[in-house]
Amino acid sequence: MKAIAATAMLFLCSGCWRTIAPTVLATAGAGIGGAVAGPGGAAAGAATGSLAGQVISGEGEVQEVRAELKALTTGDVEALIQLQAGKSKSGFDAVVDGIYRVLWLLGIGMAIWFVLPWIWAKSHVKKAVAKELNGVPAKS
Repeated sequence: MKAIAATAMLFLCSGCWRTIAPTVLATAGAGIGGAVAGPGGAAAGAATGSLAGQVISGEGEVQEVRAELKALTTGDVEALIQLQAGKSKSGFDAVVDGIYRVLWLLGIGMAIWFVLPWIWAKSHVKKAVAKELNGVPAKS
């Protein structure tokens, strides 16, 4: 369950997802492959997951290069300036972006922290009530 929550948080912050996609997908592939086919399956799953992660991490760079090539071939100077301006950030902007990412992750973590125990308690109370109604006393 913790792995699913961590993966969901990574999907939400796409900037960091692309950098760690090979590691996360290789780990997931190794886990699934190991559960299905043992050590050989784990190795194959890790290789497949790592390959998929490399494709995901390189996707953003390909799109940036395409936009830059299009601007160069058409002679669009304004587009080239916009592309270069988007790449450069001041130190203050980088710090503010980092703070926003941390706040988003903390917010998601707090939501999970409060929601999962509520769901767990609700299911266990339903089971306890069902046992009491069937005449089997619930363990306390």
